[in-house]
Amino acid sequence: MDTVIIITIILILISMTISMFGSVVGFGGGIFMVPILITVFNFPLTVAVGSVMLSLIPSSVISTFLNRREGFVDFKMGILLEIPTILGVVVGSLLLSYISAERLEVLFAVLVLFLGISFFLKKKKKKKRDSGFFYKLNKYKPRYIIKNEKNHVAYRFSVWMVLFFGMLAGTLAGLFGIGGGFLKTPIMLKVFKMPVKIATATALFMIMITSTTGSITHYMLGHIDLSKAWPIMLGFTLGAIGGQQLNLKMKNATLEKLIGMGLVLAALVMMSNFIIKG
Repeated sequence: MDTVIIITIILILISMTISMFGSVVGFGGGIFMVPILITVFNFPLTVAVGSVMLSLIPSSVISTFLNRREGFVDFKMGILLEIPTILGVVVGSLLLSYISAERLEVLFAVLVLFLGISFFLKKKKKKKRDSGFFYKLNKYKPRYIIKNEKNHVAYRFSVWMVLFFGMLAGTLAGLFGIGGGFLKTPIMLKVFKMPVKIATATALFMIMITSTTGSITHYMLGHIDLSKAWPIMLGFTLGAIGGQQLNLKMKNATLEKLIGMGLVLAALVMMSNFIIKG
């Protein structure tokens, strides 16, 4: 078999696997795919980022469509959280001109690592849903209660908290040059106490917005090469379908552990990038 065909098949399979995992945990998969394209397949950085950004469009659209049918996508939370995130990316990018992000990157990676580990720690006592630090902060007005009739759940959020954590996720993404998608799921789980399947589905909806706007920018900059991007797009599309089906069948406890594993892997990727740059 021709070497090019073998490499293409391998690229599709890797993309599908990463997209499947990313769709299950609500990360999308960009933070894992870009380093692989650069180190294993020798993609230039700009082409790797552009290819993944473009590939996230069909995968996130499919995930959002399928999750919407199950009543898992919170469009209101997604839009409210995405707006300050976009602003935060701009702020983080501007901060790079004034501070050195290298040491902060290691600290951030360690924090993400501990956040991931926290998903594996057994809770001594089940805390009441109407207690805790973040619950009190979410009582500040203007606040809203989201009632998901289809899945018989409800949760509260303060607009101030959404603005703060959206800006925080975006600023970190802009400062360290990473996709902020993997931060959205734990924020919705830990801060807003959203049910895990609604949090992952809503995070994928936000990735749909980010990837669409990002792809337009990368296309205008000439970072998208369709001859290189199509195998990744195909793999991501297939992975999104499989990932959504897996997500539906998983228990919440299992899903939370996978999210924790995803955060640990994301931290390790950031640490390895720091070592390589050094």
